[in-house]
Amino acid sequence: MRLSIIAGTVLLAASSAAMANGLDFQLSNKTAQLTFLTDSGLLGYSGAQLSFGGFTNSNNDYMGEVGLLVQGIPAGRSPLTFGLGVNAYAAHIHQWQDNVQALAIGGLAKYTIPNRMPMAVVLDAHYAPEITTFSSGKSFTDVGLNYQIEVTPGATAYAGYRLLQTNVKNHGEYNLDDGFHVGIRLAF
Repeated sequence: MRLSIIAGTVLLAASSAAMANGLDFQLSNKTAQLTFLTDSGLLGYSGAQLSFGGFTNSNNDYMGEVGLLVQGIPAGRSPLTFGLGVNAYAAHIHQWQDNVQALAIGGLAKYTIPNRMPMAVVLDAHYAPEITTFSSGKSFTDVGLNYQIEVTPGATAYAGYRLLQTNVKNHGEYNLDDGFHVGIRLAF
């Protein structure tokens, strides 16, 4: 199963290379996620960030994710950036052979630390209540906190924490991810 996920991700990368404006690769001891980032111009609406991602963990769970995020800087010279958006998730939980789909709303808050080498702290969160969580799911939560450093104008390294959790009918809360990770984001 993992081989098919990796093969699918590689094929997606090859077919999406022409449209991708960036790649985000995140790893921990028990998880891996690859996300393609592009402008929402593919949808006929520019000004937002469109993302396509694949996730797997050591429990043989896997998940696909599609997101749309609009972000901007508040008026004035503030180091804060805010964004709002929606994410769609489709996850398979191997332990119970259950599937969970969710449509979540959320956003991000980014505080840029002024320095010669740009740094920032980013909090992003998405939540889907029972009304927008389907199949075996009752709710879905995705929260991350990252510290990032722009190593070069096209490459950012980061480290942080992520809680990726769903409430599964007849089983209760289940964590797909609950731990620290490192990652890189490449823009081109």
